[in-house]
Amino acid sequence: MPRRHTLGGALLMDGLKSKPVRAPAHNHRRTSRRGVALIMVLVITTILTALAADLSNDTQVNLRASVNARDELQAHFHARSALELEFFVLRLQGQLKQTIGKLLPIPLFELSGMLVSSDTVKGIIDKDGNPEDEIIKPVERSFAKDLPIGDFNGSFWIEEVVDENRKLNLNTTSLGVGKLNMFPVLLAGIFGDPKYNPIFEHMGDSRDPLRNRLDLIAQLMDWVDNNETIEPLASLTGNRVSSGAEDAAYTILPYDANYRPKNGKLDSVQEIRMIPYVTDAFMEVFGKFFTVWADNNGISMRTADPWMIKAVIRSLMSRPVDPNDDERFKEFFNQWTKLTSVPGGQSLISEQSLVVTMEAAGIKHDPQRLKSLTEANAIRFDDISGVYRITAVGRVNNASSKITVVWRDNSGPGEIKYWRED
Repeated sequence: MPRRHTLGGALLMDGLKSKPVRAPAHNHRRTSRRGVALIMVLVITTILTALAADLSNDTQVNLRASVNARDELQAHFHARSALELEFFVLRLQGQLKQTIGKLLPIPLFELSGMLVSSDTVKGIIDKDGNPEDEIIKPVERSFAKDLPIGDFNGSFWIEEVVDENRKLNLNTTSLGVGKLNMFPVLLAGIFGDPKYNPIFEHMGDSRDPLRNRLDLIAQLMDWVDNNETIEPLASLTGNRVSSGAEDAAYTILPYDANYRPKNGKLDSVQEIRMIPYVTDAFMEVFGKFFTVWADNNGISMRTADPWMIKAVIRSLMSRPVDPNDDERFKEFFNQWTKLTSVPGGQSLISEQSLVVTMEAAGIKHDPQRLKSLTEANAIRFDDISGVYRITAVGRVNNASSKITVVWRDNSGPGEIKYWRED
């Protein structure tokens, strides 16, 4: 069958088969642009995701900070609410003292932990005991009942109320005019227990615990008195003549410190750390015995803690402390607890009851020293509570606020002598 193409046509067909077909140049540029766009989209998406995450984190941090600030503010005012309620209780106690308190002591401040709290207030307001808050129309709402304490988050309570008159006032340097100074006598009773010897052995260079006790008592008095001579401690040593300058002990202060005794009232108990040889160990043991806020009425034996009563008894003893005194003190407090635990037992506390209880426990005392202490009002058996250190706490979620106040009942609105917030 004859061919239908010529030689030229065959060559043309062979040439077409041997040469590849090339895509146009503009197709390559389009593919390249698509790849760059994809990379840019991925990079932008990554950056925006990081920015969004960072913004979300900042928002969460700011939100939590705002919530914490709100909770802290609410906790602060919860603590203030507890304080105001405590002031009311103390004022009520002061009014009761003037009436039935003369016959039956009513130490309401010792019940503050139970009386003053958000749970107690809610129990008083919500008499039905409904634990859940209900939504009530405003026209039906009674502000005495339908706004219980549960309408806000958190709680408040009184952590501690301390009668400052149960301690020894360091600003009282001369208890009793024209009598032997009873201040060092009480200090000697506080420091006198032999178990405290290791503390006093490491004061000064003498390593003599007795001498260091006397030196420290003199320095405590020299810090607040208004003269420039060393306290002679006549009531302890019989030495009635002062000799030497009271700032002699301040010439050997550590770290090249250079100052003199204040010769003025202490502003806080912690200020006695400026007195030579007063150490952290000393403050940890003896800080609880002292105050600078109490009235100058001596130590209240009605509200004194056992460790203070024990110190007073040591100041009355006519002999040195011996190891058998531990058993005698144990028996004394057994008898003392029986006396004070009966209804109205505090009214039974008197100089006579103290003497009888000491004799029953086998503790001999110096009658003349007891007479001097009572005549100088260094110790008191009547109700002289009037200055209180109050610690109030408010809490909302994880935020808490603690307010410590020293408040004096002056038969009016009261006087705040110290305020601290934590």
